[in-house]
Amino acid sequence: MNIDGVDGAALEWLRDIGRAPYLPKQHRAIWLQVYDRLGDACLSGPLTPGSRLPGEVDLAELFSVSRLTMRKALSKLQQEGQLQARKGVGIFVRRSRTSYTVDDDLRFSQSLEANAESIETRTLELTRVRADQQSAAWLAIDEGAEIIRLSRLRIVDGAPIYLAAKDFPAKQFENFEAAFAPAQSVTDVYRAHGIDHHTRGETRVNGKFANRMEAEALQVTHRTPLLQVISVNLSAAGRPIEYNRGRWVFSAVELVFGERRLTTKKTSIGFGS
Repeated sequence: MNIDGVDGAALEWLRDIGRAPYLPKQHRAIWLQVYDRLGDACLSGPLTPGSRLPGEVDLAELFSVSRLTMRKALSKLQQEGQLQARKGVGIFVRRSRTSYTVDDDLRFSQSLEANAESIETRTLELTRVRADQQSAAWLAIDEGAEIIRLSRLRIVDGAPIYLAAKDFPAKQFENFEAAFAPAQSVTDVYRAHGIDHHTRGETRVNGKFANRMEAEALQVTHRTPLLQVISVNLSAAGRPIEYNRGRWVFSAVELVFGERRLTTKKTSIGFGS
């Protein structure tokens, strides 16, 4: 078997572990034994971070199991974040965690660790809608008031890792779209409306499971664990100017709250649905 894009040594190693006899299924389900073997291969090699695996059909053949059995094992590994399936490309071992420094004074790309080779930003939505109860409360405006909603996807080294939905009070940003268009920069929008500096008013970090929309955007399996960061930015006068809901692939990032850099006034960390 010769599979394009798959490292030869890794392929041979997969062939070897696929040939090993399985325990009787009454001791452990066959799909879980496949999951165990692939998981160990991701942790101990030669399946290194970023490496590509054979496709589902080829893996099923290598492990002498059905496609359904292999699909269950791959799905569990994707939910746990060890593997990532990229549509039309293949299945990959997830890269090492990316560090993100929480700092008001840094752009998103500056906050990521320096070893990221490429960072792409994709705007998914920019529209004006009416504030629901939650957005209104965070932005200290009336429910039903006009807000500007911006949804963006951040892609690091070819892998989507961060999905953000940001709400802005329309009254404070009358020319949002025009200011945002040239460089797709929220910082430029702030400056165009007389906001040269802002602070983080509150940050909440919790866990959630990816819904279908989030899973599709982040290229993970439905109900994969995500790290959700909810925050509000304040103007120099203390007025809420941005309500942000950011969802990170849980296994792909660590958040760094440095004592010298941190300007968050209040931070609460917990896990929930």
